[in-house]
Amino acid sequence: MGPGKAFPPLRGAFPNPALAAAALATITERVRLRAGSIVLPLHDPLTVVEDWSFVDNLSGGRVDIACATGWNSNDFVLAPDRFADRRELTLQGIETLRDLWAGKKLARRNGDGVPVKIMTYPRPVQPEPALWLTCAANPQNFAEAGARGLNVLTALLFQQIDDLAPRIGAYREARAAAGLDPASGVVTVMLHTFVGESDEGVRSVIREPFMRYLESSIDLWQNKWSDLGTGPRDKLVAFAFERYFRTSAMFGSVERCAGFARRLHAAGVNEIACLIDFGVADNMILDALPWLAKVREGAQS
Repeated sequence: MGPGKAFPPLRGAFPNPALAAAALATITERVRLRAGSIVLPLHDPLTVVEDWSFVDNLSGGRVDIACATGWNSNDFVLAPDRFADRRELTLQGIETLRDLWAGKKLARRNGDGVPVKIMTYPRPVQPEPALWLTCAANPQNFAEAGARGLNVLTALLFQQIDDLAPRIGAYREARAAAGLDPASGVVTVMLHTFVGESDEGVRSVIREPFMRYLESSIDLWQNKWSDLGTGPRDKLVAFAFERYFRTSAMFGSVERCAGFARRLHAAGVNEIACLIDFGVADNMILDALPWLAKVREGAQS
């Protein structure tokens, strides 16, 4: 699923993952429907639980939820006063979400200023949802997820594979310190993905659409990569493409991508979330899926 909110055009088709998940719930049977991620400070936990409980009912209990603090200040035109405290609000919101999902009542004031206790409807199918905390690169957030018994959703946008191992180690240690099974938490890495017969063949297919995709979001990432430096916009995008292709995405042949997946597993990653909708033609994406299936087989060998 797409993010909870982001205004750049690269995410324009998925502004609210609950809407997309509700549509998918009615035409699927075996896939999990995961929000990745709900920017929790932009929402009231009451509406988050009501929306996703509805999807849980439509899908027969196939909902998973990832929550994020958000980092793009433009998203917070919806709630500008929450940007500075977004991390604390996210962690508080997750606990409220858990309570509401379990059927606990929430104390609020109504329109007359009278204290009331309310609960959400419809009641979900699952007694509790699997919850992820989105962690960009801050080691403290990995540890926080572990201490709270959450799974981790991360990416390679602002970190490299070698950075992941110690952060995942901190996550496992925090789970153990909280009395939880350190091995039971799931670490998921989101990767832009396109697999084909050869590295150069894949490069020729994805280069133009992926560069357009990067161009559409340049204001979000250009100041986050210290090694980019400064220069003309087109050169920055070309540099970013090369970085993604070489180190931060699952692009290329089956052999190359299976090796990449094995490196992630060695760093402690349990699951790869493949982002395939970055501008390549739909028929080419579908034609490439059998190659991706071979990566899964190769990574497990």
